[in-house]
Amino acid sequence: MATARPIRSMDPYAEQFWTYTLKKELRLQKCSDCGKFRWPPGPTCDKCLSEEAEWAPVSGRGKVLSWTTFRRKYFDEYPAPHTTIVLELDEGPLFVSYPVDVAVEDLRESMVLSLRWTDGQDKFGEYNLPVFGPPSA
Repeated sequence: MATARPIRSMDPYAEQFWTYTLKKELRLQKCSDCGKFRWPPGPTCDKCLSEEAEWAPVSGRGKVLSWTTFRRKYFDEYPAPHTTIVLELDEGPLFVSYPVDVAVEDLRESMVLSLRWTDGQDKFGEYNLPVFGPPSA
């Protein structure tokens, strides 16, 4: 049984994203006309206004831009303290996740982290959650 997590927000775009995570594929919506990644996904490209898009794989590497530690519990599934990070993926989009295998006091701006997966489950079913840790040696 997968780890209980807060209930995901679900719409057709999110559903597509989570379907890929079941295969441990991190894919983001990408404009088919200009190539800009759209994250969060949406119906039109904010660069060229195209409605054409595909779900393209990303490298799974990114640089830490910021992080914050919540000292108050917001979800039973994430007891305090709980740290979240904002990464700039190699492909450009900003991605919110949480760090694994790195101590909060060791986080640094521009630190490179790589994709890992952890399990999750909510009322929509089981899924894999993209999280980020130090690159493997």
